[in-house]
Amino acid sequence: MTAEGLLAWEVIRRCAGQVRAVMGGVYAIDFGAVLALAEAMEASSPLLADILPEIEPIVVAAYGRDAGRPNRD
Repeated sequence: MTAEGLLAWEVIRRCAGQVRAVMGGVYAIDFGAVLALAEAMEASSPLLADILPEIEPIVVAAYGRDAGRPNRD
C-alpha cells in the first residue's frame, strides 16, 4: 500500500461516527466532517476524495446491520 493509501485508510478508520442520520438510521457519511478530519490530520488527498463515495454504501449497510442487534450495555 502507498503512503497516500495508508493515510486515507487512517482517516476512514477514525471517522466511524461521522455520519448523517435520522430516526430511521444512518443514510450517509458526512463528507464535510471526514474531509475536515483529513485536513486536520494532514491526510487530505485526491485518493480519499475518490474512495469516500465508494465506501459510503458499505458504511451505511454496516450501520443497518448493527441496528438490528440488541444493545450489549
